[in-house]
Amino acid sequence: MHDIIIIGAGISGASFFFKASKFSDTLLLEARDEKSLPITTNIFAEHNIPYLNEIDYSDKEIFPIIHEKMNYMGAEEDGIVQSSEFGAPFGYVCHTEKLIEKLLKESEEQSGTIQFNQKITKIEKHSDHVEIINNKGESYSSRLIVLATGSHGFDLQRSVGFGTPDRFLGIYTHLRGDQDKINEQMAQNYIFHINPKISGNGPFYLEKGFERIPIGFMGNSNESPKELVLKLDRILAYYKRIQPIIQGLKKDPKPVVTYISKHPIQSFSKDRMMVLGEAAGVVTAFFYEGLLCGVCCADIAAKTVRPLLENNSNFTHDELKYYERELHRILLKNYFVNGEGSEYLFYNAGAHVKTLWSTYVKLINKDKQLRREIWEAYRMHDIENYDLKGTRRAGKSLFSMLPALTKIALSGKFIKAAFM
Repeated sequence: MHDIIIIGAGISGASFFFKASKFSDTLLLEARDEKSLPITTNIFAEHNIPYLNEIDYSDKEIFPIIHEKMNYMGAEEDGIVQSSEFGAPFGYVCHTEKLIEKLLKESEEQSGTIQFNQKITKIEKHSDHVEIINNKGESYSSRLIVLATGSHGFDLQRSVGFGTPDRFLGIYTHLRGDQDKINEQMAQNYIFHINPKISGNGPFYLEKGFERIPIGFMGNSNESPKELVLKLDRILAYYKRIQPIIQGLKKDPKPVVTYISKHPIQSFSKDRMMVLGEAAGVVTAFFYEGLLCGVCCADIAAKTVRPLLENNSNFTHDELKYYERELHRILLKNYFVNGEGSEYLFYNAGAHVKTLWSTYVKLINKDKQLRREIWEAYRMHDIENYDLKGTRRAGKSLFSMLPALTKIALSGKFIKAAFM
């Protein structure tokens, strides 16, 4: 009988495992083989640090690059936001597989246990514990189950009565090369680009890691994995906007096609059960930022569980609701609203998407206050105090710069986005 069983070794599961193994008998079960966990590169913003402050951020193997400059790339113009304008970096570029590897290793040193190749097929609730059964018929028992399965375990969470978030197919690969060459060709650490011909669901992006640049995009709902691979190949070969950045770099042999979820489910806990991170749809709607959401969920969940465990709790739904309330207060109440409004506006502008995005890029270059607000959003540790007034001010400025016909077409959407 374990105190806690975690299903899933992504960023939310690994972060919670790292925290919970300090004070409990914790078992982590991961469906994949230890050597087949994906290689990923992500922006690790300064605002993540309060939720994972025990990590050594000077570790260059995990955080090889300081995140100092970003580009909101338009069709022709670059919208540059440089942290030096306001005094401190946005954060780091993270080799996320190294971060997860570090979290898992330290969790084991703290007496946590990991088992790979564990495909869980069934969860059974009993009066005083929960039983987990894998595809070999082996079972494990625990006082509390934490689902951190990303976008891959929806059948499992449906089976115990949880809702499921919206799920989209995405694709990414890494371009490899000498770091001096990468630095010469890519001046920014992060490029965020909206092009409706690439996707109507999300951004096209590039990030600069050490000797690698991840590049990817969200697929449209009617596109198959094969179609996404072919589209990525066409982009790499012919999309003029990125050719100066990627020339001479070598693409990984096989791109990663994977599901990504967003839009939070209604409830994140039940008796003896919790759902963390992407499995709960806790991913920012516009930017698809998952690291903040994963480490924030893990931190709140650990703070919820520890006193309950010390008081020999039954982990009832009422007791676990603290996790839900805190998640809403810290992350969903303000910070997520900004992303939801931006998602609604930019990904639903139809024929006006290109004009809308190009105008926003111009606004970034023109408006120092907007650049400061972007910098602050990456830097602020008290993200629960994110101020939506700046978002609404930027929305008004953006609307005022649009051509007259675009204003007429999008006026209703701007009004709705302002009150989401």
